[in-house]
Amino acid sequence: MDIKKLASLIGGTVEGDGSSDITGLKGIESAKSGDMTFAMDENLLGLAEKSGASCVLTTTTVRKSSKPLIRVANPKLAFLLIYNILNKPEIRPAFKDPSANISPSARLGENVWIGPNVCIEDNVSIGNGTIIEANSAIKKNSLIGNSCRIYPNVTIYEGVVIKNNVILHGGVVVGADGFGYVKESGKIYKFPQLGKVIIEDNVEVGANTCVDRGSLNDTIIGANSKIDNLCQIAHNVKIGKNSLIAAQVGISGSTVIGDNAIIGGQVGIADNLKIGENVTIGAQSGIIGHVSDGEVIWGYPGRPIRETKRQMAVLAWMTKNFKAISKLIK
Repeated sequence: MDIKKLASLIGGTVEGDGSSDITGLKGIESAKSGDMTFAMDENLLGLAEKSGASCVLTTTTVRKSSKPLIRVANPKLAFLLIYNILNKPEIRPAFKDPSANISPSARLGENVWIGPNVCIEDNVSIGNGTIIEANSAIKKNSLIGNSCRIYPNVTIYEGVVIKNNVILHGGVVVGADGFGYVKESGKIYKFPQLGKVIIEDNVEVGANTCVDRGSLNDTIIGANSKIDNLCQIAHNVKIGKNSLIAAQVGISGSTVIGDNAIIGGQVGIADNLKIGENVTIGAQSGIIGHVSDGEVIWGYPGRPIRETKRQMAVLAWMTKNFKAISKLIK
């Protein structure tokens, strides 16, 4: 597709020759003839000019270039949109590998693709255009919507509800029992895990992440949320819409997270907390209290980021001046 056509599809403005065909998208370092790349500032534009790229997506304010440009408000977003234009979602015809074990009571929609050694138990419902790859297991009474992508070695426990356009990467486990126990007189008793997991539309869950079923209420992942690899979502957790959760986050039971949360890698969140909407939590923070709407939290224990930075600055100053402070105390 030529540069002018791509620009018209994303609402961009062409500067320079717009007749060249774009056949791929690459980062600046690997871009070659026929590729489009993007540059968010003039330094990156300079690097893009030295590459083989045929066109550069850039902002409306950077300088002119010897290369053809498409100017947009957000080049990174435009890059993503063009990628989706050039790389249409895979549509596979209906297929069932002979090695798959599918219950006669399972209900399969149109164009469902089922790979080798998949196990689908009784009363499972799978929507149109869903792909289930090798060695995945879907236990009884689960519901999977339309156009989902279930990568290899995914386990979906009994009664899980997965809505439309959901992506589960390899090794994901959805609906295992939560970590619920009661100690009494030196014995440990397992608390019933009676809820289910509901994953709403357009959610993506990274490799080897676990989402536990609710104990009494359901665990819910809100629409359009994206969860990275190696995360633990405990029983009864509710995550709002449009949330981003980075790798190795652990969210303890019955915590509620509002819409549009951003949670950095290796954050630990204690149980029964309320995390408000539009909250940002910095990497490796430990959250042991409620967080209000719009807060930016960082540190262990997590505090408003300005407070954490002040404490770190004071500690650094005290360490540097320890000898002088000791003399004053004496």
